[in-house]
Amino acid sequence: MTLRRLTPLVVFSMLVSITGKASAHLVETNYALDQLSQTGSQQVLNMQSTFSNGTPLKGAKVNVYSPNNPVTPWAQGVTDHQGRFSFVPNQSLTGDWEVTIDQQGHGDMLTIPVDEAGVMPDLISDASDTDIHYGYTSYLGWVISLGSLLSLGLWRRQK
Repeated sequence: MTLRRLTPLVVFSMLVSITGKASAHLVETNYALDQLSQTGSQQVLNMQSTFSNGTPLKGAKVNVYSPNNPVTPWAQGVTDHQGRFSFVPNQSLTGDWEVTIDQQGHGDMLTIPVDEAGVMPDLISDASDTDIHYGYTSYLGWVISLGSLLSLGLWRRQK
């Protein structure tokens, strides 16, 4: 087999076995702010996360972080069968609340500013969509690629 015929096989083997980014569906989170009581003193933030094709992100893990503790979740939960989740921020903890929604590498992260008057809905921001997956590489793929390269190098050296 000539070097010219072997090179495409080696290149194809390497491309198949190398880890790469694969873009999946984006996650979109919509929200609505409702008053919890007649006095309007407490607000509930209702969220719904869906894939860009409209399929609900059901069973996703939700973590809510307060402004005074961005490491330990203030509240945790799971989205329902329609991708919905609600929480009532503590208005005495003013600042930026973080909400992360994650399901097997798909997810979203929202920043929710809260002041003494409550949630500031016009300032809620979508910090990032986490829709990038990294394919895994099997050891067999690496062995085949490395073996092909070594064989090619040894074959060229013998000539």
